[in-house]
Amino acid sequence: MMDFRWSNEATKNQFELFHKLTKQGWRIELEDIDQLGNGYWQTDDVTGLPIPNQRLNSFGDVSLVTWSTYVYPPKAVDWVEDLNASFNSPLEAYEWLAPRLSKYAKKCQREKK
Repeated sequence: MMDFRWSNEATKNQFELFHKLTKQGWRIELEDIDQLGNGYWQTDDVTGLPIPNQRLNSFGDVSLVTWSTYVYPPKAVDWVEDLNASFNSPLEAYEWLAPRLSKYAKKCQREKK
């Protein structure tokens, strides 16, 4: 575990799971996706500030940066589609991923026996 005191018990528990599975060979990735590059946002010509694309994202529902989860079981080449999703923050991603990953990993262990 990391060398600091956790203030957020839920995040600590999520990372204990992530650490445990990583040590067993699982690969857990969180990718940041710049929605400016994807066309959901654009740069204002006058101010240089990001503004939502008025056709695709007029109310800014898609965040400027989103985060996507990718999980690879031990020795797997492809990520698990059921554990892939996009979020507005890393913590939101961890909160969503941890219970699903725990359930999926337990199912994989049962199937090995």
